[in-house]
Amino acid sequence: NRLEKNNIGLFFCWGVKYGLAEDNVIDGNVTGLSIGHRDTDNLIRRNTITNSTQVGILFRPERGPSFCAHRNVIEDNVVTNSGGPQGVAIDVQGGTESVTIRRNQLKETRAADQRVGIRLGADTKDMQLAENEIVGFAQGVVQMPRA
Repeated sequence: NRLEKNNIGLFFCWGVKYGLAEDNVIDGNVTGLSIGHRDTDNLIRRNTITNSTQVGILFRPERGPSFCAHRNVIEDNVVTNSGGPQGVAIDVQGGTESVTIRRNQLKETRAADQRVGIRLGADTKDMQLAENEIVGFAQGVVQMPRA
């Protein structure tokens, strides 16, 4: 699929399980890909996400940990130029658990400013990060502190 200039390019909604989002071109959306409300055990791979005006891939915080997007795999994606000066390529919010983020290319070709490659929320648990290439950001990976 080619998803261009939308509010959200690809939106997982309300209990998507064992889904596959693969080989999509997602360009110029506010949010490239959004996943959250009990969306579990999905595979998101080989997508090209460019020029998102807020965030490339967003794990929504939802109403609490039991509603978050657990046990998803994000792999072999290319995410380029996400958000404004404080943009984030992959933003994992809320009580999201057991997510694997591996072999992705996260690129920022504009100024680094305060941009972040991967931001993990304070309440996230069991995040597996491996073999990601993170280039051009002010910070590669940020774990937000608990309040």
